[in-house]
Amino acid sequence: MEETPKRPPADPPTQFGSAAAVSNSADNLRSDETLVPLSRSAETVIVPPSRSDETIITGAGNTRADRAGWGDKDPELQPGTILANRYEILSVLGTGGMGSVYKAQDRELDRLVALKVIRPELARNPAIVDRFKQELRLSHKVTHRNVVRMYDLSEDSGMRFVTMELVIGRDLRSILEERGKLPPDEAVDIFQQICIALHAAHSVGILHRDLKPQNVMREDDGRVVVMDFGLARTIEGNDGLTQTGALIGTLDYMSPEQALGKKLDQRSDIFTLGLIGYEMLTGAMPFRAESAIASLLSRTQQRAVPVADVDKNIPGTLSNIIAKCLEKDPANRYQSAEELDADIRAWQGKGGGKKVSASSTRMRIIRIRELPWQRFAVTGVVIVAIAAAVAWFAIRRQLAAKSATHAPVSVLVGDFQNNTGDPVLDNTLEPMLGLALEGASFINASSREDARKLAEKLPNPTSRLDEQSARLVAQNEDVNAIITGEINLRGDGYDISAVALDAVSGKELAKSEITVANKQDILKNLPQLAAPIRKALGDTTPASVQFDEVSGGFKAASLEAVHQDAIGVDEQFAGKFQEAFDSFQKAAQLDPNFARPYTGMAAMAQNLGKPGDALNYMKLAMQHEDTMTERERYRDRGLYYLITSDWQDCVQEYTQLVTRYPADRVGQNNLSGCYTQLRDAPKALQAAKQAVKIVPKGVGQLLNLAFISTFAGDFAESENEAHTALQINPKAAQAFLVLAEAQLGQGQIDKAAESYQKLETLGPVATSTAAAGLADLAAYQDKHADAESILAQAAAADVAAKNTDNAARKYVALGYIEEIRGKHAAAIADTDKALAQSQSTTIEFLAAGNYVESGEFAKAQKLATTLSSALATESQAYGKIIDGMIALKRKDTNEAIRQVRAANNLLDTWIGHFDLGLAYLDAGAFTQADSEFDECIKRRGEAIELFMDNVPTYAYFPPVYYYEGRAREGMKSEGFAEFYKTYLSIRGQSSDDPLVADIRHRLGN
Repeated sequence: MEETPKRPPADPPTQFGSAAAVSNSADNLRSDETLVPLSRSAETVIVPPSRSDETIITGAGNTRADRAGWGDKDPELQPGTILANRYEILSVLGTGGMGSVYKAQDRELDRLVALKVIRPELARNPAIVDRFKQELRLSHKVTHRNVVRMYDLSEDSGMRFVTMELVIGRDLRSILEERGKLPPDEAVDIFQQICIALHAAHSVGILHRDLKPQNVMREDDGRVVVMDFGLARTIEGNDGLTQTGALIGTLDYMSPEQALGKKLDQRSDIFTLGLIGYEMLTGAMPFRAESAIASLLSRTQQRAVPVADVDKNIPGTLSNIIAKCLEKDPANRYQSAEELDADIRAWQGKGGGKKVSASSTRMRIIRIRELPWQRFAVTGVVIVAIAAAVAWFAIRRQLAAKSATHAPVSVLVGDFQNNTGDPVLDNTLEPMLGLALEGASFINASSREDARKLAEKLPNPTSRLDEQSARLVAQNEDVNAIITGEINLRGDGYDISAVALDAVSGKELAKSEITVANKQDILKNLPQLAAPIRKALGDTTPASVQFDEVSGGFKAASLEAVHQDAIGVDEQFAGKFQEAFDSFQKAAQLDPNFARPYTGMAAMAQNLGKPGDALNYMKLAMQHEDTMTERERYRDRGLYYLITSDWQDCVQEYTQLVTRYPADRVGQNNLSGCYTQLRDAPKALQAAKQAVKIVPKGVGQLLNLAFISTFAGDFAESENEAHTALQINPKAAQAFLVLAEAQLGQGQIDKAAESYQKLETLGPVATSTAAAGLADLAAYQDKHADAESILAQAAAADVAAKNTDNAARKYVALGYIEEIRGKHAAAIADTDKALAQSQSTTIEFLAAGNYVESGEFAKAQKLATTLSSALATESQAYGKIIDGMIALKRKDTNEAIRQVRAANNLLDTWIGHFDLGLAYLDAGAFTQADSEFDECIKRRGEAIELFMDNVPTYAYFPPVYYYEGRAREGMKSEGFAEFYKTYLSIRGQSSDDPLVADIRHRLGN
């Protein structure tokens, strides 16, 4: 057995003011120290008990000579038979049209598998073999606990067989045949798990196309898995197995468009899921007819009878959800499995207060649209048409007021002229007026803090946003309109006026005035000041409705609290996080029932490295949800889920926000971040691009898009976006970090070094980050002496600056490099220093890895136990990875594989795939190792920043090529040498890299 490979070090984190920090009012571009809790399929396989209890044939196992004469017979394998020198047959599970299925023991990996033998006459059919190959390829793309996993397609003495996960349970068809129908709660549980499985497949571009109860298994513990992706294909349709017009699938469970041979997308699978849901709830199919073809035809022409009409005990809302799945027109269905899952969660009361979108009103509207008017008699047509027209007109007016689309309009609220002499009114009303304006879904209030920074760079610099400076900034930033105003005394009361101007022409768009009796009445009357301006900008919402939607945000009992909150926002954007926290805290003390200060305290606590405090403050904010506008509620719930690392709910909340308020740049940016955490690069890119579309010259938005492009592996696009950001703001520190990462991803080592060197001139925080980047760059090239020197100096500087988190990250990286260089005592000492500086999840994980490499298993195990006992999913996953590393060092490869697979079930991380590949390689399971390393190469963009916290970690990546070469060599693949050569192109100049020496030995150099 060859020596277990080592992993290269990671480097320290940093923040760049608001750009890298959580914000309660601006864009959260990159959340701190968070990883993505994705599921991955567990080691499971498919065994229907109705078959597993059949008599097992006993006797001696077949020999190779016995099997050589099988010919066209469907072989009956006896217990004890060994296939491919690896799989031992234990019992027969059943026989189907494709062949027999057996329970088997994988002796190489010491696990149970299901082994499906393909009937000989089918195995000679290239199309059938291609189908199994297709299922195997797609199975490797969809790794989720609700999707069955295929392992391999193998051959022994001419007999082809497939190995897959073993699921001990029953198929849904047998359950329905036995019980007829299921109670709503049980049916919904199965329905939802199928929905989640479809979302996992659809998110990587795969359609099932043959979903049916026979392809759904439920284990005894309730876990549901979807199987048989043999007819699956990519959404783009480039699998080559079918063509447009082909009738593919099972007739009883086809969607209308599938029946008509049309192009399919994910909505076809949703229709089929609706059919299954209907059958589970009622015990019958919705489109009954004399034949399957007649049933197929009816579903292209008719609507299904609602399940609530079939069984009055079924809740109407649940009936509406099934009905929406079964819409004939795909445009009227759920547009994604994710959207369907959100409605299921809402029906279950788990949607955070969100309502089910499939309402009875919506269903009636669709049915009115579909009425076949031409079939009515003339008199009936006149009467019904008039009645329907009246109803439809009323419905449309209601909908128009609430959801009519409008092109986004951006506004900048300038500084009001405060003529009262009362400093409490300085910069207090302006952000609240912006909040009232944003009650219109298409209006986006630009950041006053960003605008003020730009005003300070005008030819005549100023810190005030008066009419002239506000217009100049707005023109430069492509903002549509500016708002200015005055506050004047009127006896004991106040006159407040506002005017909206076209940013380019200066033309007056609207003017508004209000008079209030006293200071405490100012706040609650600001929505009235905003109403005429909203109308002039295109809002058709009645003023009374406007007030209802935003009134919660104007319930603060103290104007002084609002003023203090505004001060906190200014300090936040100046990067003064502690001062901002203090201001928000003072605002909360002035009005304990005002939600906004609590969200500010939560954001600042997160930025100050106090995630526990951040969560507590967000809980306080949500307790006062009634003091938020509707838009704020969406934003703040999203921030809550972001802080708690609940990425699925984070996505759902921000999706609701941008659906209701499409111009919201906060929502689009944060949505992109949540999708990134879920490893959904396409959707993350889509949201990030939309944020840039809303704020074309927003440096933060451009850099967010740049980072996500890197994450998705599009390094060239990332570089372009970073350059665009630098053209707008040549001193944007984070732009140089993103630029360096993009250049490194393209192999431009010298350019990356230049970008890091420019970064280190931009202040102490940037200097610390640049050191992290330069150390990572040195480690990437295997220049460990250089990396050690950089990290040692930078760690000392961080300690002197009391930047404990950054110091800890540098010490833990330093300890790893020292271990690689044989400095055992120094490695342990510096790892101990790292833990003394910080006990964050990341530091504990990396420190435990160091201890494993140093042989300090007791210390590593203690940290693993701490991580595994934490509530956060990522901590638990890291704990299992450490357990796996310890097992691997102790040569217990089976335990190592079990632990790391369990970690990947909790959290789908790049490092988890890498470590699992190492374990498989050590076990000699070359095909499985190849799959894991291939995944690492495909997801190479994620290796740029493994923890997505502004920390370059690309030094982890080059060894993947070496280990992929090892796996391919073990598989006897002809192209294995190319991976070795790629590794040498990166680190071939190193004189002390043992991997380089091993490659040259293997290649005969």
